[in-house]
Amino acid sequence: MTALLHPWWPGFGQPVASDAVTPDVARTVVAYVISGRAPAVTLVDARQSDDGTLAALHLDIEVERPQDLAASIRGVEPVAVVFGTSGEQPAVLALRPDFPETMHQNWTPEDTPRALCIDDRPWAEARLTFTPADFIRRIQLWLAKAARGELHDTAQPLEPLFFGNPAAIIIQADALKDGGSPAELVGHIRSEHETIIVTEFADRVGHAAAPGFVVVPLRANPQGMQRLQRAPATLDALALHLREGGIDLEAVLRNRVTDWAGLGAEAVRRLNARLALVVTFPVTGADGRQADDLRAFITQDTAGDVGVALGVLGSNNSDVGSGKAYVRIIGAATGSGIPALPVSPADVHLGFDRSVGAAVSGQAQPDMRRCVLVGAGSLGSQLAINLAREGRFQWTIVDHDSLLPHNLARHALFPVDAGMSKVLGLARRVDALLGEPVTFFQANILRPPETLKEKLDASIADAEIIIDAAASVAVSRHLADLPRPGARRLSVFFNPAGTAVVLLAEGADPDITLRDLEAQYHRLIQTDPQLATHLQAEAGIRYSGSCRVATNRIPAARAALLSAIASQAITDALSAPQAAVRIWTLGDNHTVSLTEQAGSAVRRIALGDWTVTYDQALAGQIDALRAERLPHETGGVLLGITDTSRRSIHVVLALPAPQDSTGSVTAFERGVSGLATTVAAAAERSLHQVRYVGEWHSHPRCSSTRPSATDIRQLCWLTDELESEGVPALMAIAGDDGQLSVLLAGRGILTPNGDAA
Repeated sequence: MTALLHPWWPGFGQPVASDAVTPDVARTVVAYVISGRAPAVTLVDARQSDDGTLAALHLDIEVERPQDLAASIRGVEPVAVVFGTSGEQPAVLALRPDFPETMHQNWTPEDTPRALCIDDRPWAEARLTFTPADFIRRIQLWLAKAARGELHDTAQPLEPLFFGNPAAIIIQADALKDGGSPAELVGHIRSEHETIIVTEFADRVGHAAAPGFVVVPLRANPQGMQRLQRAPATLDALALHLREGGIDLEAVLRNRVTDWAGLGAEAVRRLNARLALVVTFPVTGADGRQADDLRAFITQDTAGDVGVALGVLGSNNSDVGSGKAYVRIIGAATGSGIPALPVSPADVHLGFDRSVGAAVSGQAQPDMRRCVLVGAGSLGSQLAINLAREGRFQWTIVDHDSLLPHNLARHALFPVDAGMSKVLGLARRVDALLGEPVTFFQANILRPPETLKEKLDASIADAEIIIDAAASVAVSRHLADLPRPGARRLSVFFNPAGTAVVLLAEGADPDITLRDLEAQYHRLIQTDPQLATHLQAEAGIRYSGSCRVATNRIPAARAALLSAIASQAITDALSAPQAAVRIWTLGDNHTVSLTEQAGSAVRRIALGDWTVTYDQALAGQIDALRAERLPHETGGVLLGITDTSRRSIHVVLALPAPQDSTGSVTAFERGVSGLATTVAAAAERSLHQVRYVGEWHSHPRCSSTRPSATDIRQLCWLTDELESEGVPALMAIAGDDGQLSVLLAGRGILTPNGDAA
C-alpha cells in the first residue's frame, strides 16, 4: 500500500505512534477514529515533523460512489490530514499520486499531493464549531461529490488553506480587459503591509520613486473545468502550465523586456522592477456560467535580469539613469528556452470600481444613469460616497462652498481637503472609487457665473436624475421649476435638529413637482402630532469670529445614520413610479420611525399672472369638513405657501370653523375664537413657510359653487386686508361631489369667470 502513496508522504517528518502526535486537534481526531465511531475510516499511519510543530495522519476513506463515475475516485482513497500546533487550518491531501484534477482543490507546490477544499468557510469561523466527526464527514462528502461530479461551482475562487501564498496583489479590473495593447501598471508595497502589492496605472502616477514591480497581464484561452491547481515555483515551470492555455510566456517576456530596454529613465525604471505576471484563466462551467480565475506570480529577479537570463539583454553599468541599465543584445538567439528563475504565487484582488460596488451591494449590474447632485455638504457628500460605493450613477456635482474646518465634524471629506472647494474634493473621492472622471461645477446653481452657465444648463438638461441636497428652499423650488424632459427630481434634507431626514421624491408623472411635494410635506407637519416639533432646533454654535456664522448641533454618528437612510431611500424611490413624501425620525432609544404619504395629484389654476395649486388630499379634507356640517354651511381659514417671486400660492391646509362661527342652510359667518393663535402656531410649526392665504366655505346641497353676492363682498374685503402685504386674496367654495371653485382677487387679477375682481 505504501508504494502506491505519493512520494511526499515518506518524506514528511518521522513516523510516530498515533497517540504521540503533538497538535491537540490531531489527537482528538485520532481518538475519534480509533474509537470506532468514524464509519468507513481507518487510521493507517502517523508522522510528525522533527520540531513537533506539524503532524500528519494517513487515513483510508471508504467512498460512496455511483456506478458511473464523473471522476476517477476509488472505493477507498488514502488521504493525509496535516495539523499544526499554531492553530492553522488542517490541510487534507490526496495521497494517491494519480489522484484526478477536480474542482474545489487548493493550490499546492509541484512536489506536494493535491489538496482538497472541504470547507469554504474562513478558518476563524470554522474552528469555532470544529469537531472530529464533522471534519471526517466533510472529507467523505467531498470524495462522494467528486465521484458524482457535483463539485461544480466554477465561479468560486480557489482559496489556499495550508500552503498560503506569501503575497497579494491589487489589480485594476480595467487593466485586465480584452483589447489592444494592455495599459501599463506599476506596483509598490506599502510600508505598513509588506505582503500587499498595490498597482496603479503608470500614466496616472509620477515616478519620483521607482516602483518595485511592473505588471504583465496575460490571458489564457477559454477553458472548461481546467484550472491552474499546482503552484509553479520557477519561471520555466510556469511557462509549461501556461502553454496549455495558449500563452507563450517566453515570447511574451522576450518582447516585453526588449521593448523596455534602453538607457533612459523610463527604461531603467521598468527593468529595475520585479515582474508581476497576472494570468486570467476564463473558466466556463457545465451549466454555462463563466468566470475569470486570476492567478499572479512574482519574480524574485528584476525584469532586466530576466531579460539577461533569456539572452536578449545585457547589463550596462554606465551610471546612466537612476539605476542599473540594460541594453538589447543584437542578434540574440531566439527560442533558447525560459530560465528556471524562482517565482512566488500571489493572491489577486481586483481593485474597486463600479462593477465591484454593484456586485457587492446586490445589483445585477451597475447603475449608469446620469445624475446631477446639487449640494456637496455633509448630507450631499455622504450620499455621493454611499451611492458611488454601490456603483451607482454617472455624477455631476454642483456646489459653491469651500470646505471649512468645522465641516469635518459631519462631512465625508478629510482634513487634508480643508480649504478646497467641496465639489472638487468630493469629485476626487468619487473618481477614486469608480475610476471614472466626475463632472463638477463650483457654482451657486441659483446664480451661476456666465462662464459656467451654458455647460451647467446642458448637464442638468441631460440628467436622468437630479438630487437636491442643498438644504435650501430656494434651490428646491428652482429645480422644481426647470423644464423636465425626463429627469426624476428628489430633494433630501435633515430637519434643523438633525433628528430626522426628509425625502421629497417626484414620480414618473411629471405633474407632481417638488413644489407640490413641499406643500404636502408641510401638511404632514401640521396634521401629524408626532411631527409637532419636527422643525424646531436648538441654538447653533459659532464657527468663526462672526456672530451670525453658526452651524447646527448634529453629531456625526447621527448625520451618518440619517445619510445612510437617505441613500437607500433614494434608490428605493427611483425604483417606484409614485411620487412620495417620507420622513424618517430618530427616537431617543435609536429607533427609527417612518411617516410617509404618497404624492397627491394636483390641480393648477392660472388666475391672472398668479397660479394657485391645491391637491386632491386638500380637496378631500374640505369635502369632509363640509359633510360634517350638512345641511348647514360651514367654512374656515386656508393656510398655504405663497411665493411672491413666482407669483404662486400652494394651498396646504383648510382649518375647520372656529367655535364661535355660525352656519345655517343658507348662510355662514366665520368666527374668530382662537383663530389668531392657531394660525400663529401653524406658522411657527412650519418655520414660517406656511401662512394665512385666504378663506373657504361651503354651499348647501344641490347648489352651484359660483360665488354669491355675499361671496364677492367678502372677496373684496379680503383684497383690502391683504393688499398691504402685496399678495392676492384667495377664496375656495365647496359644493356637491367634491366640487371646489377657487377665486383670486387683487388689483388687476381676474377671477376664473373672467370678471374684474
